[in-house]
Amino acid sequence: MDNRILITDEGQVEEPITFDWLHQPPPVYRINLSLPPSERYTELARLYRDRMRSVRSIFDELLIALSPKIPVKVVHWIARVFLHGLSTREETEELQGISRATDIDIYLLVCFNTGLDLLMGCTSGGVRTINGSETKMLHFRTLDWGMEKLRSLVVQLEFVRNENPQQVLATSVTYVGFVGVLTGVRKDLSLSLNFRPTHESSNKFSFYLNHILVLLGKRPSVSSLLRQCLFSFEPKSRRSGSRLTLHSLDDIVINMPKQPSTAAYLIFSDGQRTVTMEKDVNSAFTRSDTQFIVITNNDQDSDSTPLEDRVDNKLKSNERLALISQEEFTLQDLIEDSKARRACMQDRWDAKTKESRRTQSKSLSEERSEEDHIPRPGVRSSLRLRQRAAKRQKQANLEMNALSGDIAISEVAITPQEALQWLTTYPVVNEDTHYAALMDPAEGKIIWVSQYYPDQITL
Repeated sequence: MDNRILITDEGQVEEPITFDWLHQPPPVYRINLSLPPSERYTELARLYRDRMRSVRSIFDELLIALSPKIPVKVVHWIARVFLHGLSTREETEELQGISRATDIDIYLLVCFNTGLDLLMGCTSGGVRTINGSETKMLHFRTLDWGMEKLRSLVVQLEFVRNENPQQVLATSVTYVGFVGVLTGVRKDLSLSLNFRPTHESSNKFSFYLNHILVLLGKRPSVSSLLRQCLFSFEPKSRRSGSRLTLHSLDDIVINMPKQPSTAAYLIFSDGQRTVTMEKDVNSAFTRSDTQFIVITNNDQDSDSTPLEDRVDNKLKSNERLALISQEEFTLQDLIEDSKARRACMQDRWDAKTKESRRTQSKSLSEERSEEDHIPRPGVRSSLRLRQRAAKRQKQANLEMNALSGDIAISEVAITPQEALQWLTTYPVVNEDTHYAALMDPAEGKIIWVSQYYPDQITL
């Protein structure tokens, strides 16, 4: 195998399912994990060298967005002195290689890699789909951000090794220069990361201490933790970072909540079950489902709890909200926008479930009707009439229970095409969307992905 990165811009990922929607897939590149870390991204970084200059200005824009009073030059000096790498030697060497190829200072790349995962508006979740006789969960995901300069850095990366260069071990959708994982999939695991604008106020000190330790390279960022999950196929001798086992979905559910991290929403799926985590510094509230689950950028309790009551328990993070959208956002604005995106997906699933209940109820009714017409010799007609009346009443009760969800129904599933249609509906995809993806964790593949520009979004 060639000792350089494999550029495969001409050939996109094979799609096992044909979709009719027009889309613009991001360019696809292969990263050879057999190379020394400092060489893995060199060719890609050189190819995007001019576009990556935007990283320099993004740092200033982030500071100004946090507060116009921040002395930018002083912050640059402090960052240059103290920010030399990430929490693992492997990731630090990868950044050093990118820095040499692009002439971008390492401290700027450190800020880019430790701050990017804090600032995204997203929609993620899982939905059970049917293709032929097979049903499995697909992982849907959009990533929204107000930084227009980053749109041109969106790429799809396929990770391979010399031992079998044609075998794609894992795939991610990311930005050039970012070595953590925001969206990724491998065999039996898909994952994504959503911005969480609130955190437990009782953990205020731990929350900001974690930020400082991540910036100083003393603790992994949440995107670095997701990288450990995605790359857990590596032999232990090659792994870097946490010693905790983060390979299977069960391992992740047990071990991820206790890992120190910033507040975030984490979404994982193995194709049979999808799990969401409302992650705080040292804990996480976990939900899971085998048919449908969705999460955006607000906690589940915020759907029913008044905003003023929630603020008593959770700390506002308004200073970060302006970085998600070009418009000024308050916490309530973000929550309302987040709820609208989640409702868009949830309403479609609820309608599908209701339709399935009606179909099952109708099927039960037809079966009972056929039974009523079976002749029963020797039974007096008055008895038959009473039996039929009792069955009709029983059937009416069954239908009412089915419609209200009081009885179990057959497994609900939609087609992959329906899943894509839901995913690409406004406001799930909106003017701030950088990309959307549909992943198949059972196969370990991204089956559809598109990057977006504002003029491509139909409102």
